[in-house]
Amino acid sequence: MTAEESLITRIQDDIVWRIRELTEIVRACKESTSIRQEALLRASIPVMYAHWEGYFVHSTNAYLNFIADKKILISQLKDEFWSLTVRKRYKHNQINSDKNFSKFLLDIKSISDRSFKKGIFEKINGNSNLNSDILKFCCTTICIDHSNYADFFNFIDEDLIDRRNYIAHGSSLKFPPQEISEWRDKVVDLMRLTQTLIENAAVTASYCR
Repeated sequence: MTAEESLITRIQDDIVWRIRELTEIVRACKESTSIRQEALLRASIPVMYAHWEGYFVHSTNAYLNFIADKKILISQLKDEFWSLTVRKRYKHNQINSDKNFSKFLLDIKSISDRSFKKGIFEKINGNSNLNSDILKFCCTTICIDHSNYADFFNFIDEDLIDRRNYIAHGSSLKFPPQEISEWRDKVVDLMRLTQTLIENAAVTASYCR
C-alpha cells in the first residue's frame, strides 16, 4: 500500500463511523416523541458540531503526518509548511529582546535545510470553535483553497456554531424535527468535502513547490 493509499484509508475509516453515528442520532430523534424528542434534538447539535470539527482536525493532521513521513526538505515544500515549522519553534512573545530576535532570525534562516518531519511543525487545531474564519486560516496553513467551503460558511457560523453555543450555555432552544436530517446531511457534506480536498492534495502532491 502506498503512502497515499494509506492516508486515504485512514481518513475514509474515520468518516465512516462518524456518518453511522450521525445517522443513528437522526433516527433516534425521529422515533422519539414529546419531551424525549426535544431533549434528543438539543443534544444532537453539539454532537454534530463535534463530528465536523473532529473530522476536519483529524484528516488535516493525518495529511500533515503523511507529508512528514516523506521527510521532504522544507525548502522543497510550499512556504506555508515552513511557516508551520517556525510557529512550532517560536511564539511571538518569545521574541522580546534584541538577543532573542537575532537568534530567531538565524534559526529561521536554517530551517529550510531541514526535513519536514513529525514533531517539528504546529498541528491543526479547531480551538473548539471551528467557524469560517478559523477554517479559512487552517486551510491556508496547509495550502488548501478555503473557497471550496464558501457555500457552507453561513451554515457553520449561524446555524451549527451559534446553536451549539446556545445549548452549551444552557439555553432552551427548539426547532422543527425535520431540520435535524438537513443538518446531518450538511455536516456529512462538509466532511466529504474535506475528505476529497485532502485526498486530492495528497495524490497531486500540491504541497510541493
